[in-house]
Amino acid sequence: MYASSAITWQPEPTPPLTVDHWITPDKDTYFFCDLHADAEAFLRSLKLSYLITLNSTVDVIQLTTKGMHGQIIIGGDCFDKGPSNLALFKLILLLKQADCNLILLAGNHDIRIYAGLLAIDFMEDPRQAHFFVRMGRKTASLFAEIHHEYCQDAPRCSLTDDEIKAALFPSKSWFTSFPEAAKGVLSFKKCQKEICQIQKKQADFIQACSEKGLTLQQVYLAVQTAKRLFIDPAGEFAWFFKSLDLIHVAGSYCFSHAGLDDTFAEKIKHDSIANLNQQFRDHMRSGNLFEMYYSEFGNVFRTKYRENDWPLTEKGARILKQNNIYAMVNGHRSHQQGQQLLMRQGLLNFECDTQLNANCRRKSNIQTPGEAVTIFYSDGMVSALSSDFPATKQFHPKQLKKH
Repeated sequence: MYASSAITWQPEPTPPLTVDHWITPDKDTYFFCDLHADAEAFLRSLKLSYLITLNSTVDVIQLTTKGMHGQIIIGGDCFDKGPSNLALFKLILLLKQADCNLILLAGNHDIRIYAGLLAIDFMEDPRQAHFFVRMGRKTASLFAEIHHEYCQDAPRCSLTDDEIKAALFPSKSWFTSFPEAAKGVLSFKKCQKEICQIQKKQADFIQACSEKGLTLQQVYLAVQTAKRLFIDPAGEFAWFFKSLDLIHVAGSYCFSHAGLDDTFAEKIKHDSIANLNQQFRDHMRSGNLFEMYYSEFGNVFRTKYRENDWPLTEKGARILKQNNIYAMVNGHRSHQQGQQLLMRQGLLNFECDTQLNANCRRKSNIQTPGEAVTIFYSDGMVSALSSDFPATKQFHPKQLKKH
């Protein structure tokens, strides 16, 4: 549990950032991200924020006054890793049904699941046939959960292993046809990297499912059930993908899963946030996610600010500031010791992934349960609370000096 003391939180070095036109959110805004299928970690984080009562459970929640009047943003990556994919979505649904102000943003793991489940119906399209395998071994926990909860009484799958592989995995011809199909979107070098990854991920996926005790027949049943639950319009969890936004702006803060780049900054310059989110949802509904996944829209949930990622330069930062965006808030890049405050080309960057989920914490040898929230108050104060840092980190725009 975090300590009650507080420290002043500021990036180093002191940034050359003018804040004459800084706008605070119109209501207290609570940012959670990278929940990665850990319902209990999200429940603890909601309690840490005093958004729900302390006697709330993953099955029954009660909003506090803060929960009823604040804004809650879940910043992507609800899927994968475990241990409780389905319980997490049921908990998020309880928040929606409680009529709180809830914003759901798309993460790379979320879109990979969506693209992978859709791709099963488009295996003849070489631009999409690899998307199921591309989801990777981390999805094995999801299919194990679905099989346990929904498939126990289902008729036994009669397909052979070879027939199942043909239905889920790209054919041998895909490895030669993909570079030509992807031409104009991906470079030859990136195509070759993608092909190598798919070869590895296919074997890894089968191995991971086997480790979860699933045969290929059970995997196939779980995959078909996952499509009914998450993709079919009447599915129990179909609301999730329908609800996703790409970005959200509150005051001078731009919330996303992974960050921004020059190309998307240009889009913000020429279009409204509402229209950009609508364009993203239109891409999602189209059923063909290949071009979107590798476009400037995809970069918002995929970038890690590496050399080969689409860059955010001084030009992009200047465009964002001209549109009253002075700070980016995202997850995606995990940190120990709580949330981090960085500078990117003169913009503040709050990076809020604290490895909440139990599986990642175990692999990182972190002994304490994860809980974290970053709060952007309407009075300008920002507070970052985490079980991995012994004090509340606090920041206020007035700390920034004119240069």
